[in-house]
Amino acid sequence: MSESTVRPDPAAPEGPAPDRVRVAVIGAGNMGGPVVRTLLASGVRPENLLIANSTPASGERAAAELGATAAASRAEAVAGADVVILGVKPYQILDLLTALREDLSPHAVVVSLAAGIALAPMEELLPDSQPVARAMPNTPISVGEGAVGLMRGSALTDAQHALLHALFARAGVVVDITEEQVHAFIGAAGSLPAFVFVLVEAMTDEAVRLGLRRDLAGALVQQTTLGAAAMLRETGMHPAAAKNAVSSPGGTTVQGLAALEREGVRAGVAAAMAAAAETSRAMTER
Repeated sequence: MSESTVRPDPAAPEGPAPDRVRVAVIGAGNMGGPVVRTLLASGVRPENLLIANSTPASGERAAAELGATAAASRAEAVAGADVVILGVKPYQILDLLTALREDLSPHAVVVSLAAGIALAPMEELLPDSQPVARAMPNTPISVGEGAVGLMRGSALTDAQHALLHALFARAGVVVDITEEQVHAFIGAAGSLPAFVFVLVEAMTDEAVRLGLRRDLAGALVQQTTLGAAAMLRETGMHPAAAKNAVSSPGGTTVQGLAALEREGVRAGVAAAMAAAAETSRAMTER
């Protein structure tokens, strides 16, 4: 993953500010919904953020819940849009582009959120000058603590690239990655929240077994998980150094760490991340 990509190149041309662009989101579901929240937090005006779901009723419910505007149809949503975000399932992406390509403005940036569908087949369906990009977000962007990996298509200008960074600025961390790196990104960020949720659930259940009330156990585990991540981010400490700093000889922490190693937790986490990455690669190669 590129190291200096949390923000676009400051020397790149500036695009329009988020509050001046019109955005269409096709499919505001489990991933499109958090993206809508991020766009609004980044400054897109609710009246300029149009949602079109599989049915008008579904779009109206999503718009009401998220604070955006419902469109009567997908064609209405994309008409005049500066950015069109595709939040549908991977198997629907190419058919959706085929259906929408006549309705897209020539300057509209088409952004896919789908895993497994590369830039090349999307670009082949659209005019050569149509800018295309991929964004791979994770669900914690809904609370401003997530990660987004951006992949740039061949026709995307520097100004449009800067605009995408601005639109996702309130997501948490925004990085530029290649399509080859997206598989590792999915293991390290895209699918990782689910693995963390499993660990938090397991730690909470064990705290209850050890005698804590569930509400107290949940609060303690969540705060400690949040605090540990914040400590690493804000101090720049290596995880091993932070771990060693709380590991007294013969103490409670080292005994717990030894148990984790015996149970293969480290290997299990690595296997989960590798499985997610390999599945992403297999989806792309179909």
